[in-house]
Order: sequence, then structure tokens, then C-alpha cells
Amino acid sequence: MPFVNVHMWTGRTIEQKRRLLRAITEAMVEHAAATPDHLHVTIQEYEPQNWARAGVLAADHIASAQQAAPAPATGEEDANPTTGGLHHILLECRDLEASVRFYTETVGLRIRKRDTHRDGRPLVLTHNAIGLTSAGTDGRNIEHLAFPVTSVADALERAQSVGVPVVRGPGPGPYGHTLYIADPDGNEVELIESTV
Repeated sequence: MPFVNVHMWTGRTIEQKRRLLRAITEAMVEHAAATPDHLHVTIQEYEPQNWARAGVLAADHIASAQQAAPAPATGEEDANPTTGGLHHILLECRDLEASVRFYTETVGLRIRKRDTHRDGRPLVLTHNAIGLTSAGTDGRNIEHLAFPVTSVADALERAQSVGVPVVRGPGPGPYGHTLYIADPDGNEVELIESTV
């Protein structure tokens, strides 16, 4: 009676688990002559703060990867690129402290430091390439920002618990299971379920 035990981080949807278990079953039948009725497959899930590799918590690996993630390959890369990935975005906010709360408490970014913009406005810098400052004469808007998360379901629950508007989703997106929410200035923020 074969027994397969999968250990992985939390964050996969029930549909992802269904597909995974079907694929494992098919592979065991094809390659190990297993009988589906006698094959047991279990999943054990761990929060990233309960898993470590090389002495570093997975939660810390995620934070580092978010800061330095390369752009996905498109097949159109320049052989001699002159510009790297996104360095940072500076958002002008109507209510700076409301935006700081949104990006730290709802999205989960960490503040690196508080400073002063070159024109004297307050400036809040995060570890995730996002800077926030108070609006100038008119607040600017952007199409959207995107951040990887370990669980879209958890992100949705956090957003709904504090009344953050859900723009669309959760549902499939070009990079995976996705949720779009709105920050206090109406900027769309895409949260993409991490599959690491």
C-alpha cells in the first residue's frame, strides 16, 4: 500500500491541491505500478515562520525574494540590458498615515525608514521598493502595483476585516491566483499567490 506525504508551505488553493493530488496519483500509477484504490497521498502544510532552510526562516527568504525578484523571462530580453528590475515606486498620497497603515497592516510591507523628501515633504520608505509621500498639488495615480503573497485567502480576509475595497477577485490572473484591492488613494494593488 503506497503512501506519499507532501510537505509544503501554506497558501495553495483547494483547486491547486486537487490538481497536485491527481498528478501524484497518475505518476505513481504510471511509474510505480500503484493501484489508485490503495494509494494514499497526504499534504502537510507549514506556515513560512515554521519552516527554515540553511538556518533562515522561510518567511525571511520570502521577504528577501520580494526585494530582489527578477522579472519573469519573456523571450524578448535584451542581450545587453542597461536597466535592471524595478528599483522603487514613489506614491503621492492624500493621507500619508492612512497609506502607511494600508501598506504595512493590509499589504504587509515593512518600513525601512522615515525621512524627508527633497522638497521638504515627509517620506516613508519600505523594504519593498515602495516610497510614500504626501500629495503635491494633485495626487498622482498609477495603473497598479503587484506584490507576491503566500495566501490570497488570508490577504482577502485581512482586507475585508479593515474595510479595504476589493476591486476584483480573488481569481486567476496572468501570474497566478490573484486579488486586486484599492489603497486609500484608489491605486489598484494586485496580490499574487506565491507558489514557492
